[in-house]
Amino acid sequence: MGFALFVVGAAAIGLLIIDRSFNLGLPIGLFQNPLFWFAYVALLALSTMVRFVRQQTVLVIERLGRYNRSLTAGVNFVWPIVERVAYTFDLREQVIDVPEQDAITKDNATVTIDGVLYYKIVNAKDAAYGAQDIRRAIINLAQTSMRSAIGSMELDKTFENRSEINERVVRAVSDAAQLWGAHVTRYEIKDIAMPESLRQSMERQMKAERDKRATVLESEGVKQSEINRAEGEKQAAILRAEGQAKAIELVRTQITQVGGDQAVQLEVAKSAIEQYGRLAKAGNSLVLMGDGADPAGWIAKAMAVLKAVNASPASSEAQQRRAQPWREAE
Repeated sequence: MGFALFVVGAAAIGLLIIDRSFNLGLPIGLFQNPLFWFAYVALLALSTMVRFVRQQTVLVIERLGRYNRSLTAGVNFVWPIVERVAYTFDLREQVIDVPEQDAITKDNATVTIDGVLYYKIVNAKDAAYGAQDIRRAIINLAQTSMRSAIGSMELDKTFENRSEINERVVRAVSDAAQLWGAHVTRYEIKDIAMPESLRQSMERQMKAERDKRATVLESEGVKQSEINRAEGEKQAAILRAEGQAKAIELVRTQITQVGGDQAVQLEVAKSAIEQYGRLAKAGNSLVLMGDGADPAGWIAKAMAVLKAVNASPASSEAQQRRAQPWREAE
């Protein structure tokens, strides 16, 4: 508004000068009226005194070159000539693109990092007089803090601990930004780039780690499979042994019964005849010498062994129990 009034006044003065110089008789009688210029000066003074401040905006006022006050949102008055608006600040959250920077990790790997920083002005006076260029100061401090954070970590950790790096940068910048009337809300890493040779080396390392884990898992599977198989064979052997023991015990019990001798002779004879048949099928000729040529000799030998077993103390005791069952009742 003040600029528009200034233009109107300048145009009016120019028309008056032209009319006086050339006697053109222009219809500018209003400009020659003293009341017009009185109203004009009043409006011009009022326009320079009134300041309409927008929401989330602060004006820093200096009086005769010194800080006087800060104007917030709404209608405000400023004394003309002696006061002026020195700085204007936006209180909304600001975004700064932090340029790319090279940093060296703890294991001497070079990476390139860029990020985004968010801050807001909380004290207009400190922001006006605390730093010459607050944006530049915040960017430089953020870059320095980032290099320091990267230098304390190994390359692999820089990718895993992005949130930790962001927090360290925010803490470092916030401590200094308080003197500048600013508050850093957050910092975010946009990208971490590395040389192509280093990237290929990391890919080979990750592939080797995956192959190692696959080999370990495969060996663990084979180990567990062998353990399960051995356990199964063990259980099967135990069950077979128990079955054989029970079968032997059953055969021994049946042999000691009445008529067991004849049953044994029959089984031995059947087995001998079957073995003879197999031997005959295996070749064109079969020669047997000595006692082995007569199956009856096998049967006699088997019966002799059986009688010797039955004559043992355990067998005699079993026979006595069967002959005298009342002893068991006693």
